[in-house]
Amino acid sequence: MSPALRGVVLHLRSRSIPATGLVFLAAAAFTAAGYRAQDPGTAHAVGLIAAVLGVAALARTLAGPDEELERGTPVRWRLVRTLHLTLLAGVLLGLLAAVHAVADRPGHAVPPGSLALTVTALAGLTALSAALFGAQAAWVPPIGWALLMVAVGPRPSTFEQALTWMVQEPRTTTSTATALTLAVLGAVAYALRGSRH
Repeated sequence: MSPALRGVVLHLRSRSIPATGLVFLAAAAFTAAGYRAQDPGTAHAVGLIAAVLGVAALARTLAGPDEELERGTPVRWRLVRTLHLTLLAGVLLGLLAAVHAVADRPGHAVPPGSLALTVTALAGLTALSAALFGAQAAWVPPIGWALLMVAVGPRPSTFEQALTWMVQEPRTTTSTATALTLAVLGAVAYALRGSRH
């Protein structure tokens, strides 16, 4: 095994990527189970909650067991962090989108654009939380905010659309802008700072 490949394998192990992959598969299975509901609204909510649970698993991967040791190694950490976050969010999005695509019940599915915004924004929020509070607590803000949005439902005013961005259907300019802001802000903060330790 080459030194570069060995480094990648060690990185994946230290960041609990195998266990996170299992959570992603569980989220996909949960999404598929949502299609058993006769009510499209229930299936839609299950699909969103599955995305939230999958993204929450990202939190544990955003820091290694010894951040100071990692920071001392001659690695382009900004690039590594960006790739790490992007690839994991992409894998989760791909799994969930595949489940929605093969279910063949369009009325029950989370629309592809909405699913992509949800996963990227929640991944960004998780990354931002890791930069601000540390990876151990990074799952709390996305889960708390997302479950509150699912419980409250969409709201009409501009401010409320920003607060309930995940459940606005059809997408509004405000909800889309909020989701994109979270995605970009979180990715940049995590790439620059890493997880707070």
